[in-house]
Amino acid sequence: MILHLFWIIPLCLFFISFLYEPRRMLNAYLLIYSLGMLAIALVGFSIVNIEQALNQQVALFFLLLVAILIPISVILSMIYLIFNGRQMISLEGHRLANLLSLFYGLAIALTLGLHLLPQRLGFPLNSLLFFFDFLLLYGSFLYLSHIFYSAFYNAWPIRKEPDYIIVLGSGLLGDKVPPLLAQRLDKGQLLYQKFGQRPQIIVSGGQGPDEKVAEASAMAAYLLEKGVPSEDILLEKQSKTTQENLIFSKTLMKKDSQVLVVTNSFHALRAGIYMKRLGLKGRSVGSKTALYYLPSALIRENMGLFVMYWKWHASLLILFLLPQLILSIKKIIHLFN
Repeated sequence: MILHLFWIIPLCLFFISFLYEPRRMLNAYLLIYSLGMLAIALVGFSIVNIEQALNQQVALFFLLLVAILIPISVILSMIYLIFNGRQMISLEGHRLANLLSLFYGLAIALTLGLHLLPQRLGFPLNSLLFFFDFLLLYGSFLYLSHIFYSAFYNAWPIRKEPDYIIVLGSGLLGDKVPPLLAQRLDKGQLLYQKFGQRPQIIVSGGQGPDEKVAEASAMAAYLLEKGVPSEDILLEKQSKTTQENLIFSKTLMKKDSQVLVVTNSFHALRAGIYMKRLGLKGRSVGSKTALYYLPSALIRENMGLFVMYWKWHASLLILFLLPQLILSIKKIIHLFN
């Protein structure tokens, strides 16, 4: 029973924190920690019951099977990420943002390869392995936290009717709305209809160097073609970033308005955090995204979230890595003495 407290208590804290303010990263870490502890508790509970119902040898076999699944899942993840990286290159081009899943898969492959080197290499290899393993585990923890919490966050029902629906831009193809942005606009229109066509829709996005018109203009034209009345569409044409989307859109709204920000599923959490920082009431919601696009997009979002909270992450990394770093420096000094 005591083992269950390790997941029940953080899960209760998660729901309290989520209901008070869903737009915070602490919720993601509480959720993934709770799920991890729940998985450990279930494995332990299963082993005890198998031993009681059958015998110790069967229970040990089950434990061995679970232990084997961990490296298998790592290898399968590595293969999938590398395959997805190649798929992204073929479908989306060679931009750096499209290579992130490939780089992540190769980083896992490099770390696994280092573990295959002869252990007689000693100190330099062991220290390098420690840093690679820790950084990979830390990054994977952040990545999984984002995946699970984003899924939960987007699935949570919208309870308050918004006064405004802000649809964030994501780039044009010349003067045309590409599929990714069309998904956001379709989601925005769906929510507009859900609330009886009472909210106003703000289409937000400036003009990029390779775009013929401002994103907001193309987005408004798309919604007009879909039957949204022009008087219900407001245009924000200055923004270049997510934060600017919200800052400039805020000037078009009445004070203390309830807001619903529409973006893609992988981006909803970061958009919600920006909303919280700017004092916007409401929440963000994500539209569906092509499955092949998600790994690189989620990695990119995690990098963005890491930058937003870099002081916290830097403090934690220093706390965990500093002892090993000091030990490595001492060994280096000893080698030259």
